[in-house]
Amino acid sequence: MLKTSLVIRHGKVVSTSSVIDDAYILIEKGVIVEVGKEPFTGFANATINVEGSIVMPGFIDTHTHGIGGLDVVINRDPWKILEMAKQYSRHGVTGFLPTTVTAPFDVLIEASKAVSEAMKEWRSDYGARILGVHLEGPYINPEMAGAQNKAFIRLPNIEEFKKLLEASHNNIKQITIAPELPGASELILYAKSLGITISAGHTNATYEEAVESIEKGVTKATHLFNGMRRFHHRDPGITLALIQSPSVYLEIIADFIHLHPAVVKLVVDYATPRRIVLITDSIAAADMPDGIYELGGLKVIVEHGLCKLADTGTLAGSTLTMDKAVRNIYELGYNLKDIVLMSSSNPARSINLNRIGDIAKGYYADIVVLKQDLSVDKTIVNGEVVYER
Repeated sequence: MLKTSLVIRHGKVVSTSSVIDDAYILIEKGVIVEVGKEPFTGFANATINVEGSIVMPGFIDTHTHGIGGLDVVINRDPWKILEMAKQYSRHGVTGFLPTTVTAPFDVLIEASKAVSEAMKEWRSDYGARILGVHLEGPYINPEMAGAQNKAFIRLPNIEEFKKLLEASHNNIKQITIAPELPGASELILYAKSLGITISAGHTNATYEEAVESIEKGVTKATHLFNGMRRFHHRDPGITLALIQSPSVYLEIIADFIHLHPAVVKLVVDYATPRRIVLITDSIAAADMPDGIYELGGLKVIVEHGLCKLADTGTLAGSTLTMDKAVRNIYELGYNLKDIVLMSSSNPARSINLNRIGDIAKGYYADIVVLKQDLSVDKTIVNGEVVYER
């Protein structure tokens, strides 16, 4: 039951604009109405004392396929997606984009419908907000398929895309596409006209093709470096074009497996934290024991948390969680305000969402309370505690 008012007191509150020690956050009907320095002299129906803790905007994962044995494409069930929402909240996530992989077209239709239905059923006590669909594939380059099933890769097609959009009830928020493919330019322009974020990924585009696609409307990079034409000093390819463009957000899988820590630091330092979007690219194996899993019809072997295709050994998503990604980035020397940008604010902005991803007046009260070691103590969505350690 949504409390009329709640005050979170005595925490170190970190937002994009400030760090306030011994601060309070007043919440009314799920919305932040005041943030200030103690003492709090107003009234609230309920109080949470978080003295000694760090209070930040809840994490937002815009690229995740699954968790806890559940997968967006395999399960295709709104109630399973709502179960996933609860699982994510254990890791400080307050919003996520269920992400598909390349699969038969009818399966993608069903998955898009399932996400839309889950969004209709969602209430804050289910856990993290379901923000829409991230369609990763099927419009990708088979040469850069990575862990995507080549059998179901398709050329970009606007009429076909409209069917997916309809199935999702216009809830596709992000689409990953290889911009060099025939028909890609038309689809980029169409998706852009609808306010959908176009992310370049699983692509063999040249530097020049990439620059052209950014001019047309690409504003995000899907797991930078991974699934992309390799950078070479005489053939920089799409990666350099994406990094150089100030209008492009850069997805980073900060598990230090997909990217060496030094590469992560190089990208963050050059692009600045204002362009980095931390993601997990997690699969159903996240929060699960090692074993055999499936991703888009492909067999994945997970050993020591490392996910690889059984037949080729190609990296196949991750078992990373957002709280672990945040701790990894913190270990590289970035401050908490930078981390708020990379884990909360930028993810929301990158998919054109307002009123989430920060702690400020008028924003939804989607908040994570962290211990000093940045482990999750509480997750609050819409002013309701949905997870408590």
